[in-house]
Order: sequence, then C-alpha cells, then structure tokens
Amino acid sequence: MSISQLQTNQVKAPYMGKPHYPITGLDQLGLNLTSERIFDCLLPGLNNVTQRIRYYSFYSWFFQWYAAHIGNTSVKQQNSYLRRAEFILALVAAHNQKGGVPGITKAQYIYEVSDEVIDLKKGTQEGGTSVGSYWNNSRGVLGQYYISSIKQLGILADQGSTNGLYIRTDFEHESKVSGKQLAEAFIENTASQLSGFIKAIEDNSISKTTLEELKTGFDMLLIPNKSKEQKLFWQLFSGVDNPKLKVDTFYRKETIKLVLQSFNKAYNIQKYNQLKVPLSLYDKKWDMLSTTTEKLWYLYMMEQFWSVACTSALDSFLKILKDISNDNWIDEAELVTSIMSKLDVLYESEGMQPKKDLFIAQQFMEYSVVDLINLARTEPDQYIKLVFILCAIQKLFLENWPHYTSILEFAKSFNMHAASSFIVSIADIESQNQLSISDFSHYFLTRYIINRHYYVALRKLSATQNSAKFYREEGNIRYVDKFIYGYSSPRIHTLVDFLKDLNLIHRDKIELTELGQQKLKALSV
Repeated sequence: MSISQLQTNQVKAPYMGKPHYPITGLDQLGLNLTSERIFDCLLPGLNNVTQRIRYYSFYSWFFQWYAAHIGNTSVKQQNSYLRRAEFILALVAAHNQKGGVPGITKAQYIYEVSDEVIDLKKGTQEGGTSVGSYWNNSRGVLGQYYISSIKQLGILADQGSTNGLYIRTDFEHESKVSGKQLAEAFIENTASQLSGFIKAIEDNSISKTTLEELKTGFDMLLIPNKSKEQKLFWQLFSGVDNPKLKVDTFYRKETIKLVLQSFNKAYNIQKYNQLKVPLSLYDKKWDMLSTTTEKLWYLYMMEQFWSVACTSALDSFLKILKDISNDNWIDEAELVTSIMSKLDVLYESEGMQPKKDLFIAQQFMEYSVVDLINLARTEPDQYIKLVFILCAIQKLFLENWPHYTSILEFAKSFNMHAASSFIVSIADIESQNQLSISDFSHYFLTRYIINRHYYVALRKLSATQNSAKFYREEGNIRYVDKFIYGYSSPRIHTLVDFLKDLNLIHRDKIELTELGQQKLKALSV
C-alpha cells in the first residue's frame, strides 16, 4: 500500500495494528482547563446544556411523588418512570408547537403520526434500547444534563449509597432552597393538572385531550409570574453558590448583576453576546477591578484570548500544511522554515526588521487583542493570519505582564491555573525576551502549536480513535484533518435563558422587563 493511498477516515496505527479513525476532538491544544474551572466557580448549578430552569422544580416534584407513590428502589424502575415523565413534557411542548426542550424532535414526530391516544413507549422505547428514542441516554435528560448541577445546588441527593437513585432534599434554611420547597411550589402551579400527568405516567400513555389540559401548567418555558415557584428560583440562584460548602460565596449572584447591567446598556443590539460581560471587564484592566467576581471573569477572558489565538495558529498551520503537501508526507523542518520566511517578508513590509527587532518590545499594531483575533479568524491569507495571531499574543503579553505577580497569586488562591494556562505561559514568553521577532515566531509555532497539539493528541489517543490533525514520522509530517474552533462558552447563555424564564429579560428583545429592573435595583443596593 503506497502512502498516497492512506485515507483520512481510516489511517493504520503504528505497526499496522487496528485502524485509527480520526475524531473531531475538543480543545485541540488542551488550553481550556483553566477557563472551565473559572466558570464552574462563577456559575455553579448551571452548565451549557441545562437550558430550562423549570426542570429544577419539576425534578424536585417528580422524585417527591415517586418516593411517596412508587417507592421502588430499583434504579432501572426509577429511570423508566423518569423517562416517561420527561417524554410527556416534550409532548406538551410539541402540542404547544414550541421548541427549546429536550426530546422535542422525537416528540413532534410521535405527536404528528399518532391518533388521539399516544403510546409513550413509541418515544421512550421502554423495554428495549434507548437509542433512537426521545433521549438516547438511558438515564434520561436528568442523568445526562441536569443531575450534577441540581445536586450541586442541594435540590436532589443520592438515596443512601445507591448511585443513580435520587431523592429530593428536605431542609429548612433562611437563605437556601430545598428540593421540598421547589416541589411544593411546583404543585401549587400545577394542582389542577397533576392527576392527569400522573395518570399518563402510570398508564404509559397520554391522550391529546390531556395534553391540551397540561399545556399551561407543564409548559417548561413558562413560570407563572409572581408565583412562589418564581420567587424560590430567584432566591436559589441569587443566593449562596453552593449550600453544601462551609464558606458561603455569591459569585453567581454577582454575575447575575453584571449580566442584568449589560442588558440595561444593550439597546439596539440584535443578539446578545454572552462574552459581553467578560470582554467589558478585560477592557477595564486588571488593576481597576474591585471584586473577586470581576477578577475571575477577567482571568477567564485572558485565558480565552490565549486559547483562541493559539488554536487559530494551529488552524492556519494545518491549512498551509495541506496546501503545500498535497496530502503527502513532507519534511517538517523545511515546512516551518518556509513559513518563517514568508512571515519575515510580511514583517518587513510593515517596516520591521524581524531578524533584529525583539518580539517583546513596543506593540506591533494598535488594534485590541479581541480585534486582532477577530481579524485573524476572518483573514483568508494564512500567513497574514499568523501575523495577526502573533500580534495578538504580543499585545496580550504586554497588557498582562506588568500585573503578572498579582494575577498569578490570585489564580493560585483559587487553584485555577494549569500548566497550559496563559498565566503560566506568560513567564515562559518573558524568558524568551531576547528573541527576535523571527526567532520568537519560530519558537511559538514549534513549541506552542505543533508540539503542543501532538502532545495533546497522544494523551487522547485510544485503541481505535485519534484526534491528531497531523501525523509525524522520522522528521516528516502529514496532514490528516481540519477542525472547528472558537471561544469556549462561559455558560452565560444558560444564565440568560434562565433569566428569561424568570421574566427578568424580555424573550423577544434585548431589554430588561419591569421585574428585571426591580431585581437589578435590589442587587445594586
């Protein structure tokens, strides 16, 4: 078999063992760990897939009902009832012709092809494999998306030592919310419809007439205004971050305030940018920040700049590799030298002396870091793109090196930084302060892009899957595949969805409701 016969979708592993199937992979350079730690600290109880806040009270009610009326301690049995209940919620949304709830695609299809009575097994595939059902994960939406966040908030807990068997919590605390409180509030808003919902779970079927009766009370996008359920949710998410910890923190509450403030100033914007808050805090500069929450969001944005800039460089390198190699093996050192030569020409065209001028000196361009990264992401010429990236990294260094000690001590106090963090890499960049622009460009491309991706890909390597976007062998390199990259979501879009569900933000425009204005005023006191 000739080298030219190697295919992207099946590359033989070393020693001609099992075939390796390239996978997309996430975080190609392993740079997002610090960012993930930061938003986990700032927005506990939320993740990037928990879109609807009302599931928190629904699950509290469900496990209260299950414990009182079913009581079977079999995890399999509990999951069967849970999946029925979740699918009914999706059917309610299908009946209401609404989206935005888990399982809606399957529910819409089952609803349309069914007569008056819908057999829930058509959607849950109970008794068989869950693959192809409303939700492929056998643990349901709760098990895949919500359980970690809900347990973190102290609403649900494990029943004894059995993993996967849940109960709602029951405690009384003036500033914390229990699962029982949410369950009772949910019952208040659904009292007249609960019997129909419960009967559908027990019968494993539901009529479209019953769905019409449930259309308001069991709408997961609608929380009755001024209800106890709404008030408890506000108390829960504007309260202590983690009720199980001894030290009370309020980073989530302070982030809510920052988000509401950003909406208050967001007129004439068509779509809300969830990076608006961290970007505005980065622009404010490190030494001008007054709260821990603000500093954590600054740190998040700084790390994201580093991650996206480096990943943009990997994207450019792969495109250059593919273009030059024609999908064959080529000499890696010669490729890098060729890239550096073209970068030197571009630097010279801007009046620089890349062989003499130091990289860590006066900034090359007046653009902001975010502007340079955006220019890089939209630039079709891969060599110009690399210049934009290097300019962004230089500016990121120059803006943060004066505060290095303060930022590092802050990161250490939260155990936020990792070996790949920019706050660690910035010290390495400083140690190369005698390198010329050309030499640093070479150092950056080989150390932080080529070698880093190869290292991360090897760590992710499994028996049959490989996330590497190029292969190396005896000084040669070969293109494998492209990838998609961008900023890591800070979970703020989930928070915004929750605030819309709570009627603090309008659903159809970038503006606070009257209730949102009231809550913002209360937070600002």
